[in-house]
Amino acid sequence: MDDQLTTPVASTSRLVDVQALTDILASSSRVPQEQLIKPSSQSYLSNLTTYGLQELTAEPTILQTQSHHLTSSLTSLTHTSYPTFLSLHRTTNALTTSLTSLSSSLDALINSSLPALEESAAGWKDRTDSVLKERSKAKVVLEQHEKIRDLLEIPLLIDTCVRNGYFAEALSLVAHAKALADNASTSQKPTPLILSSVLAEVHHSIMQMLLSLLTTLYEPNRKLPALWKAVNFLRKMDVFGPSSPFASASSHVKGITSQLEFENKAAEPFADRITGEEQIALAFLVGRESCLKSILESPGSDISRMTNHGELDDREKEDLARYLKKYIDLWREGLYDIMTQYSTIFLEKSTTSSNLQQAVAKPSSPSTPTSNDAPSRDDEEWTRLRALVTTYASRALKAHLLPTLTPSLRLLSLSLLPSLLTQLVYCSTAFARVGLDFRTILSPLFSDAVAEVISKEFKAAGDAFASRFKLPNQTQNAREANGVSSIKSKWKQPTKWLVTSASASLPPVPVTPATPASPTFAQSPPHIPPQILASYPPLAEHTNAILGVLNGLRLLAPTSILHTLVRVLDDEVLAKGGQALQAYVKAFLKDWQRMSTSRSDEGESELDREKTVIMAFGQVYFGILVPFLRRALVEGVYSVQLDSTFQGGGEILPNVVMDWEDFVLEIEDDSGKNDDAS
Repeated sequence: MDDQLTTPVASTSRLVDVQALTDILASSSRVPQEQLIKPSSQSYLSNLTTYGLQELTAEPTILQTQSHHLTSSLTSLTHTSYPTFLSLHRTTNALTTSLTSLSSSLDALINSSLPALEESAAGWKDRTDSVLKERSKAKVVLEQHEKIRDLLEIPLLIDTCVRNGYFAEALSLVAHAKALADNASTSQKPTPLILSSVLAEVHHSIMQMLLSLLTTLYEPNRKLPALWKAVNFLRKMDVFGPSSPFASASSHVKGITSQLEFENKAAEPFADRITGEEQIALAFLVGRESCLKSILESPGSDISRMTNHGELDDREKEDLARYLKKYIDLWREGLYDIMTQYSTIFLEKSTTSSNLQQAVAKPSSPSTPTSNDAPSRDDEEWTRLRALVTTYASRALKAHLLPTLTPSLRLLSLSLLPSLLTQLVYCSTAFARVGLDFRTILSPLFSDAVAEVISKEFKAAGDAFASRFKLPNQTQNAREANGVSSIKSKWKQPTKWLVTSASASLPPVPVTPATPASPTFAQSPPHIPPQILASYPPLAEHTNAILGVLNGLRLLAPTSILHTLVRVLDDEVLAKGGQALQAYVKAFLKDWQRMSTSRSDEGESELDREKTVIMAFGQVYFGILVPFLRRALVEGVYSVQLDSTFQGGGEILPNVVMDWEDFVLEIEDDSGKNDDAS
């Protein structure tokens, strides 16, 4: 019975339109209306209308039970299948993104790519033409690969040839490269870039070859074969032509004036220019001049050090002479090598070329305009080349040898000059064979040096003699001024040093002055000193000093300096010595005269002896020594007669001699008066 009551009554009515129920539920519940109007919600509400009361009452419990069951199932499912859910979530997100990207790609394909593809397809031919051309060029390069490789190897081969000295092969490669360039220019097409690049590298290589050849000219140890080879290759290179950067300015002037020669005839003088052969000759001389300087640098520095040292002693003079000999030898060898090498390389070649052109010109017809012009041009070039080496030789003489000899010869002793002169004469004789005879320059050079050396030695001897007659100190005590003892303490006794002890009692004096008019003067040998000088040691020493200088002068006695030496001997030696002697004698006799009033007989006799000796010394000096030394120089060395017709001599010596003669006459007069008074 209870079971029958709880059994729901099956309803047979199903509410189709549940809109009213939906509105009622929406107004009385918290469920959003959007959830109620869903088809599933509407179907469930329609089913609810078929339920009985009991079913409706049990429906919340059933729903709650189902809800708990579903919640439990979902929780269990979540715990057991959460990786699947996560994977499904990622897959869903990825699928969504892929679909979005696919959609964008499809839009881009439709809106951009397909129109661009269509446009590219339309312009395919235009773009493929340039590619096809490049491929055809690449194909041509591949086909000509061997030739291009050979072309690119030309600069490398030239560099290798230059470094190893194969200059002929290098020039052949250069000629080959120029031929390729000429062929390209005659084809009326632009020169390929690769050919222009190769020509630039070839030009750089040929400049390296030029520098190598020019460097050969600057190497000191290079001999004629190497120099000949270098010059010949410089000629073959033709780098000193009018278009060369090494050409002179006048060659560029010729190029300008040649364009104006029909408009302005006044421009013809500028047409002359330095030829390529002359420029090579100049380069040769400049290079060898550098070598000559390097060779002369070491001895030249030694000579400069010695000449700047001032006065030299005997050992230093010998060292200087040795350095000069070495310098002259090096200069002679270096310059002679340069001149002979130049003549062999340039002058002989030009002469041979001229003869060949003359031989070729003979069979040609007279109407040929070049039959007579070529020899004349070669002759002119040969003359200019000859003048060039002559000018260089003169410059080498004036720039190297003469500036070194001029200050050095004057510092040497006279005994060292003849050997140097002999060496230079030999050197000049050797250079005479190549057109450089400078013997005329040696004469004034050595004449000045000899004159200066002899003058210096004369002055030294004269100063030494004059220094022996220095006056004593004149400040004497007034008390000591009286008496013979004062003269002994103040003056060195003439009998002790002016004359030998054997001749002190009766000093020898000349009977008559030795003048050029006296017979004994003419008959006595000029190179043997008079015997009377041996009695007076200061005069003998002075004579030996002067004769020693004259003996050295005999080895090298230029005639042009005779009058100079006579003037020096007269004024600087004899006159100066005579003045010093005369002043000494006067001062000595003055003291003697002051003592004359208070002297004793013994003191008087002693002072008379001293006076006799000192006056005899003066008489021998002026009467014997002075004429003899003048004769020793003029007649003994130069074999020139010293008589009244001889022109020359000092201006001071005659006055000094006259002063001495007047002084002697005055002394004699005073002595005569004293004798008469006694």
